Amino acid sequence: MKSTYYFFLCMIALLGGQHAAQAHAIWLESDAFGTKGKAQQVRVYYGEYATGEMEKTADWYSDLRSIEVYVLKPDQSAVKLTLEDKGDYFESTFTPEADGNYLLYTTHPAKDLGGQMRYEFTSQIAVQVGGASELAAGKLPYQLMAPVKKHRAGGQVTLVLTKDGQPVKDQDVLVMTSAGWSKTYKTDAQGQIQVEALWPGNYVAEYSHVEKVGGSWHGKEYTSAWQGLTTSFKVN
Repeated sequence: MKSTYYFFLCMIALLGGQHAAQAHAIWLESDAFGTKGKAQQVRVYYGEYATGEMEKTADWYSDLRSIEVYVLKPDQSAVKLTLEDKGDYFESTFTPEADGNYLLYTTHPAKDLGGQMRYEFTSQIAVQVGGASELAAGKLPYQLMAPVKKHRAGGQVTLVLTKDGQPVKDQDVLVMTSAGWSKTYKTDAQGQIQVEALWPGNYVAEYSHVEKVGGSWHGKEYTSAWQGLTTSFKVN
């Protein structure tokens, strides 16, 4: 429990409040490849991936336990998944009915503020079924995606950060592994980073930012908004 990593910044245990919310993140996990007519498993975690802190669902921040996960199908229709509480994570399945690319995503603005900051937790991953095809734009403004392919240890993985389909440059993206390694990369003019796939295993990447916006949220005033966006990929 010592480093910074796997889907997000660290420091204070989850007790509620500003630092607790920033210290942890939501991330989705699923196999990058699916099969038409076969159930595809999806899991939702909350915690600090780099340090192996997967919070029990009963301890999730604010009202994150009411999180909703959707699958965006190749025909661009979105279906809400039914989540089952497994104690350490939530789990669901969906069965692809056609070849193409599927996008799993969730976004949840937490009910409780941290001081005067509002928190929004977002995660997304792609699943490819059948032959390769272009990944359609998602339902969310920001996207952080890794290509759907078999990543090998010793190679590199290209991640792309976009907003409304346009590259987002000069932004920090934190990449974490289950081995306890983490590194912050800066996106280039194409919104890309090149990640060294040093070890086999699961990787989580996060982009987070704060906007100076204000308003009222569940009867309380806020002056800024934080969003954490994550994706995950596997290296063999």
